[in-house]
Amino acid sequence: MIVQTRKTVTATEYWDAKNKKVIVVPNGQKPDFEVAENPNSMIYGVDLAIGKDKTVINNKLVETVDNLDEMDAEQLLAYAKENNIDVPGNMKKADTIRDHIKEEQDKATEE
Repeated sequence: MIVQTRKTVTATEYWDAKNKKVIVVPNGQKPDFEVAENPNSMIYGVDLAIGKDKTVINNKLVETVDNLDEMDAEQLLAYAKENNIDVPGNMKKADTIRDHIKEEQDKATEE
């Protein structure tokens, strides 16, 4: 299984899980291999039916909670990552992270 890991200015990098190596494809070229759409499927021992109601945090399958007020710090960080919200590394408490996420969402709706 091969998944995209990152894009750089000059190339796109893929991880080949079978051969345990990085494959670099220069920009402008298409990969000559099939790229897996669901990188969560690479996690060992996890049901592949990960969706809106379940997610993986630190290799553990957990229930996703839609209400921010019911989430703990790990769930909030996963939620922020899913929604492209940067959380500064010095934020560790759930209340602080929750407030930051709400602020970022409010900013996004104002724009």
